[in-house]
Amino acid sequence: MNAWAQLIESHGGRPFVDDDEGRSFSYADALSYGRALLAPVGDQRAFVVLLCSNAAPSIAAYLALLASDHAVLLVERDLAAERLTALLGLYSPDAVVDPLDETPVRRLRGGTELHPDLALLLSTSGSTGSPKLARFTSSAIRANAASIAEYLNLTPDERPLLHLPTSYSYGMSVINSHLLVGAPLSVTACSPMQPGFWDRLSAVEATSIAGVPFHYDMLRRFGTAKLELPHLRTLTQAGGKLAPSLVKLFGGWAQQTGRRFFVMYGQTEAGPRISYLPPERAAEAPESVGIAIPGVELSLLDDAGQPIEEAGVAGELVCRSPAIMMGYALSASDLSRGDEQCGLLRTGDVAQRSEDGLITIVGRSARMVKLYGVRVNLDDVDALLLSRGYRAAAFGGDDQLKIAVEGADPKVVRALIIESFSFPPRGFDVRSLPAIPRAASGKVLYADIARHWDDGLAA
Repeated sequence: MNAWAQLIESHGGRPFVDDDEGRSFSYADALSYGRALLAPVGDQRAFVVLLCSNAAPSIAAYLALLASDHAVLLVERDLAAERLTALLGLYSPDAVVDPLDETPVRRLRGGTELHPDLALLLSTSGSTGSPKLARFTSSAIRANAASIAEYLNLTPDERPLLHLPTSYSYGMSVINSHLLVGAPLSVTACSPMQPGFWDRLSAVEATSIAGVPFHYDMLRRFGTAKLELPHLRTLTQAGGKLAPSLVKLFGGWAQQTGRRFFVMYGQTEAGPRISYLPPERAAEAPESVGIAIPGVELSLLDDAGQPIEEAGVAGELVCRSPAIMMGYALSASDLSRGDEQCGLLRTGDVAQRSEDGLITIVGRSARMVKLYGVRVNLDDVDALLLSRGYRAAAFGGDDQLKIAVEGADPKVVRALIIESFSFPPRGFDVRSLPAIPRAASGKVLYADIARHWDDGLAA
């Protein structure tokens, strides 16, 4: 019996999860239900793809998989069919589990060799269904959950309302950290922009909510009065940089009303949490991602790979943590590989440290953006469009994905992107130009495209 199974069984009949449809499970019942659901997979260790949704049966299946010896890849249930088919073809899992389907378990040919320590796989690029996966041990995921539970001071009396996708590392971490302390959670398919979310928030007397920058921008427009419920005491934010003005707004509101607002930073590869801004520092340091979470060590390296000790000097942020992934996987053959990171992650983010030790991200070196909290690999977008015959260049910042296409109808490309990646329509802008500017080496000149984005490019 693994450590997760022992923990879950120790929670016994405590309430575990409920959803929009009124379905609910105790810890014991969820484990029993999930194990029965997974019975067709068999007892022999297997590689399982779980199609996730914010529904109690899906959370119960996840619980049972944590408690099993299987290795599981979490994929959102509404991932475009083409992207799912590509993932299955590349990694050859033994089974696909969809708890909401009439036939919840579909056995496949499988046969992929698995490393004995491999327990969990997460896509590195959210809703794009990137074939690049992060590989984790069970102990790594548990270590990050324990750190989160510690700095948030979680107890069995908590009850989060989770609307984030459960295959998304942030959503997964909400489940894991509360599972660790035996707290119940409510899940909803409604977003904060829908009345159903607020109805559920009140009905279940949720103690906390988690959101990405887009959600807090929406909450600003709604007004903080919607949050002034007697049971709601904690708000957390991750999934991209929140504007300092909003950090001040929600941090100040939380202090005035006796609540807590946590700004957090992380990466999928780190399991996912890396740092947090203590709530009492939000007003004075709203641009900061704060301090390392318990058990994590953060350092800065210069271009020569040497440590930076001085305050105010920028360098690459490096994380040492027991929750770091084993390494990446690009195909089925990589799933047999061992730990290649040894607890160390070079984040690709450029940061600096203040005199009193607070970390501030000042740049990003990789071609990634956070689109409404979901990390998007811009190279995935370019590659998908090229495979369909479109030369394209994707760029932008958090919640500002922009795609330039060469000599094509932007409306056609826009429809293709929505179909392929399930991006929200308001999340990106597609425009056409006669030719994508390139250097003599053939490298795309993204800066030139960005500079002239509003200078007559056809939308």
